[in-house]
Amino acid sequence: MSDPLAGSDDVAHVLKRDLEDSEVLAVEDLLLKASQVFRIVSKQHFTEGTSTVRLKVNGGRVRLDQRPVTAVTAVVDDDGDDVTYTRTGSWLRVDLDSSRFVTVTYTHGGDVPDEVRVTVAEMVARALSIPEDVKAGARSMTDTAGPVTQITSYGDSAQRGVGLTPDERELAQSYLWPGGQVIVQTP
Repeated sequence: MSDPLAGSDDVAHVLKRDLEDSEVLAVEDLLLKASQVFRIVSKQHFTEGTSTVRLKVNGGRVRLDQRPVTAVTAVVDDDGDDVTYTRTGSWLRVDLDSSRFVTVTYTHGGDVPDEVRVTVAEMVARALSIPEDVKAGARSMTDTAGPVTQITSYGDSAQRGVGLTPDERELAQSYLWPGGQVIVQTP
């Protein structure tokens, strides 16, 4: 499993208080889950890693999805022959026609962007703030003090725990490449 995109200190900062003992026990698992949710929507790993992908050549170029690309360690064609390439950012220029595929091994990632780190911490802080009754399935809670009654209703997202708000989903999707690409997974 990948490293979390935020830390427990980030969650405490969002909550503007120290974590309680019960929260300390839960926060690491919640950080992993929130990080995975953000990664799935953004299709980015953010932390350092290595990927091997099979990509279709389009106009003599292929685009590597994970950013930032830190190094390319291998580019081979379907016959296993090395392919000469030049790299500009996330793009490789290869001397092959558009009917060909290449398999690229490359390293990527680095420091997690601040807005990603804070968003993941906010997701976890929200999950920690959900009352136990709601986690167990309650849809509303009623508090009465004298003649005053307050009813608090919770939506489906509260039962799910870690999730993205519409604004957070928009941020995650801002990391998506706007064009398409043919990617063939390798075992």
